[in-house]
Amino acid sequence: MKKIKTVIVDDEPRIRRGIERLVLSNGEDWEVIGVFSDGQEAYDSIVNKFESIDLLITDVQMPVMDGLTLIKKLNRQSKDFFTIIISGFDEFTYVQEAIREGAIDYILKPIDRENFQIQLNEVKKKIYHKQINENMWREFQAKELQLNYAKQIQFLSELTWNDETDISFMEWASQFPIGRYKLVHIDIDQVFTKSKQVSSSELRAWHFAVENIINELMTDELSQQEVEFWLWKNSNMSFWLLLFDAKKERINSSFNLLIEEYLLKLKKTIKQYMKFTMSIAYGNEFEDLSLLPTMRDQLLSLMQFRIIEGGNKIFHLSTLNDLSIKKTSTMPSSVYKYTEQIVNALGEKNEAEVNNALSRFFHEMETLQSPLFIQESIQYLCIRVIKRWMENDGFGEDINMLMEALLIAKKAANLIQLKDGIKDWMISLVKKMKAMDSSHSDPIYQVKNWVDQHLSENITIKKLAEHVYINPTYLCEYFKAQTGETVLNYVTKTRLKKAKELLEKTDLKIYDVAASVGYQDTKYFGRLFKQWTNQTPSQYREKYSKPSILID
Repeated sequence: MKKIKTVIVDDEPRIRRGIERLVLSNGEDWEVIGVFSDGQEAYDSIVNKFESIDLLITDVQMPVMDGLTLIKKLNRQSKDFFTIIISGFDEFTYVQEAIREGAIDYILKPIDRENFQIQLNEVKKKIYHKQINENMWREFQAKELQLNYAKQIQFLSELTWNDETDISFMEWASQFPIGRYKLVHIDIDQVFTKSKQVSSSELRAWHFAVENIINELMTDELSQQEVEFWLWKNSNMSFWLLLFDAKKERINSSFNLLIEEYLLKLKKTIKQYMKFTMSIAYGNEFEDLSLLPTMRDQLLSLMQFRIIEGGNKIFHLSTLNDLSIKKTSTMPSSVYKYTEQIVNALGEKNEAEVNNALSRFFHEMETLQSPLFIQESIQYLCIRVIKRWMENDGFGEDINMLMEALLIAKKAANLIQLKDGIKDWMISLVKKMKAMDSSHSDPIYQVKNWVDQHLSENITIKKLAEHVYINPTYLCEYFKAQTGETVLNYVTKTRLKKAKELLEKTDLKIYDVAASVGYQDTKYFGRLFKQWTNQTPSQYREKYSKPSILID
């Protein structure tokens, strides 16, 4: 146990010294950290110098500030301590007020040594009991934080490996703080080559070492900057990192700069200690954690830029803009000409002209002697087309569409397959652009209508965004701006409204009601229902269901 930190306040020097000797003679458990002649002097030191005190022994009548005023002012400062009042006045009003302010004993002068030591021993028991309770509470809080963090990591892990996570699962996002987030994907470049040459135990050791470096750097570099983080495994030598800006007054650009500096230092440290190079992808800031699957897809797509740029890089969405204006010196000028013809035809949404321009482009491809030239030409075409798409839709980046085309180029066995694959991809873009133009309905109405008709199905942000041809990030922002609630809240509210109706008007079992509104886990449905209505589904049915009317 810690020593009992004691402060003594009395305006008579002889009494002060006597009380100090009595306290110290009571054993090594006691420590006198301050002795003062008046309340004001004691108050200033306790508030400004001492981290904490356990026991205050103070006289009542003193110049400048009396003992009772000292106790009151310290209580207003939320100082947690025990108090013994010493006075030469045996007045009930003093005793009453002292007890009201939290004093545990009231001692009259002159002080009886034996009684005082007995009182100190009683105080020591109370203080040690309090310390034991505080230690137990701190241990409980630490375990609770660890358990909560483990649950959060489980939630984040499921979001990043499950492509079809229903939006209802996002209710768990309420366990996270509200504010600005960034998602980061970290991948060691050489892991596939190295893994062929090492055992699984060595690979696990590497993974553990990299994870430790990330954790240590996060704690040293960003925790001090009020950035919270969650780190979890994607696969061997591959990680996800979610960053939260806990400093609300920090401007966006400062947060971005902080993250960029950390990522550069992380790359350098991994290379220095592990001799590995790593590629990192990170996206824009977001506040709605239901966007995590969208952010995940963006970063996985960004990581594919290693096909073009090689490894040991940091990729951001701005990478696409940089590449769209970058020309490769090895490509013939005709490639640029036909690419611009395709881009212009796409802008006109002219399917026939897109086909004609593509035919001219691939005719040029047939004259190229090097597969490398063909690959670079296709990459350049895809980047320019997606850049044009982004300018047209007005809804932000859809980086996944670019990766679809790059994968077509990567998997094609010959030029004919490559041409057919890129042609189908281009025509699908034209059709999407036309569909966006011909859709005059309010996207909010369309989303709500789709949700109403698909309550029992798996609902994801991605599905909703695809239904209205809107980027998922933009959809979430636009929906909240227009309706004042998140997509998640709307879906949950609509599902529970339908559940209430089924509970009132049908005899369906609770698990059937849950399944009818998209919840396969009946326990989860029950917890969510109670959270929103303060009643279990059974209690709600019992209270609101209408009895059947029998007609003879």
